[in-house]
Amino acid sequence: MKAVGIVGYKKSGKTSLILKIAEKMSKNYKVGIIKHAEKFDEKESDTKKFSEKYMTGYVSERKSGIIFPEKKSLEDIISYLNVDILLIEGFKNNRSFPKITCGEYKDDLAIASDKDSIDDIIMKIEKYGFKLPNINCGRCGYTCEKMASRIIKGEASVKDCQMLNETEIKINGRKINLNRFVSNLIKNVIISIIKSLKETERGAIEIKIKE
Repeated sequence: MKAVGIVGYKKSGKTSLILKIAEKMSKNYKVGIIKHAEKFDEKESDTKKFSEKYMTGYVSERKSGIIFPEKKSLEDIISYLNVDILLIEGFKNNRSFPKITCGEYKDDLAIASDKDSIDDIIMKIEKYGFKLPNINCGRCGYTCEKMASRIIKGEASVKDCQMLNETEIKINGRKINLNRFVSNLIKNVIISIIKSLKETERGAIEIKIKE
């Protein structure tokens, strides 16, 4: 998945830029969008009542969705999206992915701005888009922000992120974010089991379990 953030001051054109990018990229990719919202108001009263305490799904003539009764992290929400391209509006303080700036806003992780053409912006998303775990495990020797900066500058690769390239769990296609302790625990247990089996060799291990 290629991810990029669109950031800027209020009324700087973030939403308009996202829609232009999404419209063009959706011709070749499955595109998803996440927006940072200060508040969310469910117009349908019953849904609002349900979602105040319970995870609530809704299906209407044109749309469907799931509402959580508590705040989720950006990484939690991303795990529910199975997309090729992820456009993230806002989340300025999340320093684990590259940015596209709007208006006069400046960002050290910027790979493009709204002053660039849409074609140039898309090219840079395809080339530089990524999303690090944002857990600052330190296994690569850097924080996620520093590693993101190094990747953008060409000094490192997404493959250098140990958490992205070690232990991965997916449930019904949804990737589950793991902290360092859980990742190591699962890895060590699985490797111990595999080593006890005959006719095994070193390499990537893939396990599928149907419950």
